Amino acid sequence: MSQKKDKLVSTTLSVTLIILFSKGVGFIREMIMANYFGRNWITDAYNSAYSLFYLPVLLFSSCITSTLVPLYIKKENALGRDGANRFASNTLNVFLFFSLLVSVVMMVFAPQLVNIVYPGFDGETFRLATLLSRIMYPALVFFVAGIVLSTVLNAQEHYIAAQLTGLPLSFALIFAAVFLSDAYGIHAQAWGVFAAGVLQIVILYPTLKKSYRYSFSLKINDPDFRYLCVLAVPALLSMAVNELNHMIDRMLASSLNPGDISAMTYAFKLITFMIGVLVVPLTTISFSKMSKEAVKKDNSAIIPHIHKSLSLLLFAILPIVMMAAVCSEDVIRLAYGRGQFDEESVKITGVVFMFYVVGVPFFGVRDLLNRVFHSLQDTKTPMIIAAVSMAFNIVLNLFLRKYMGVNGLAFATAVAALIGVTLLFIRLSKRVQHVFAPSFLMECAKIILSSAFTLLAAILLASLMPFNTTFISTLLRLIVVCGGSAIVYVLTCAILRVSAVRGFLAVFKRR
Repeated sequence: MSQKKDKLVSTTLSVTLIILFSKGVGFIREMIMANYFGRNWITDAYNSAYSLFYLPVLLFSSCITSTLVPLYIKKENALGRDGANRFASNTLNVFLFFSLLVSVVMMVFAPQLVNIVYPGFDGETFRLATLLSRIMYPALVFFVAGIVLSTVLNAQEHYIAAQLTGLPLSFALIFAAVFLSDAYGIHAQAWGVFAAGVLQIVILYPTLKKSYRYSFSLKINDPDFRYLCVLAVPALLSMAVNELNHMIDRMLASSLNPGDISAMTYAFKLITFMIGVLVVPLTTISFSKMSKEAVKKDNSAIIPHIHKSLSLLLFAILPIVMMAAVCSEDVIRLAYGRGQFDEESVKITGVVFMFYVVGVPFFGVRDLLNRVFHSLQDTKTPMIIAAVSMAFNIVLNLFLRKYMGVNGLAFATAVAALIGVTLLFIRLSKRVQHVFAPSFLMECAKIILSSAFTLLAAILLASLMPFNTTFISTLLRLIVVCGGSAIVYVLTCAILRVSAVRGFLAVFKRR
């Protein structure tokens, strides 16, 4: 068991390094965009257009990633790698057909979509958002192809290439901002999104050539594909809940102050960065491993994977969230505070980020628990709970917006995630007997207690550090506060004998 846990830690660390590099480049992309375009109605239009483009990408991704892995593994066990690849090829072709159809429909009805989703936009913002979204929509076909092929690689446990697909978007948008924005303005970013879709396939090709053989097949009535759709339809809501909640937030923010949508977008980009680095590697690897155990039809076989994954997730994410919440304004200032992104934008976005970041542990745990249910080929339970969570988010949005403005929209998303996680825990305890053993709960309690000491240390150190808005002063504050708090966290975990510490130390010793 210890060797398996060390292997999970080792694989997760390797994938995390790749994702960290990819997300780091994406973070630089956001910094450059903030510098070139700032926080205004133009960036509101672009962010809204990208959101409309990304929504179908996200929905296709939710269908594919939550269902294709366990079904591919099941096919591979029954028919071998060639049979599994034939199933994957048919799935790829059918999804390409539907993505092309969706792309054409959304291009035709782009004005109506913008008007429905962002009713608060005035004439210029409305027209720009419509034009930018129409430029992006044809890229949907390439993005969907990349999602299917990446998921196949994950099922084959080739994780590295699949995680590199985020790089083309970052490089394309950076190139567009630096070299084309003077001539084409924000339109260059929309064309950068299109170019990124094509480049994703180029990134995946070398690895696919070694382990995947494409065969042409377009059978919409194929029983295996129909079963995938049966599982996928409920998974749409459960896996897309983060982005759907964020879209609801932006919709309600469109009638608030100019720039509020951009503030939410810049803050949420950092949230997705944190989730991408801290959550995605673990959930991706655990999903493949739990799916292989679930094929045996023994629910108890996945319990060790649930324990390992949840404890590692909490161990990695809780202290970072504590530090980020205390230093929220400094984080935003360091990330975006330059060029067109002035001090007022820093303060507004910093508060929004703080209210978002308190929900990160719940976002991460929710994603992992959704994967547990999906590995058991149960997509209905997460869907129902996601629907309840979204309903709470809408009600809280409407209530908190009156009193807290844009900050209330962010805080409502965090609270709704907590409600969703609670319901998932309750349901999982009934579905998998003895899943929350006393030893596992004690491990979680130790991590939470250590994180509480980290929060106190961060608050104390932040109060002692002098405040200044310069880059050097901000960087120094973050180094002192985060460095000191991290030391407190590691020492507390060591004193309390948190097992995750031993797992990480074992991996580093071997390397």
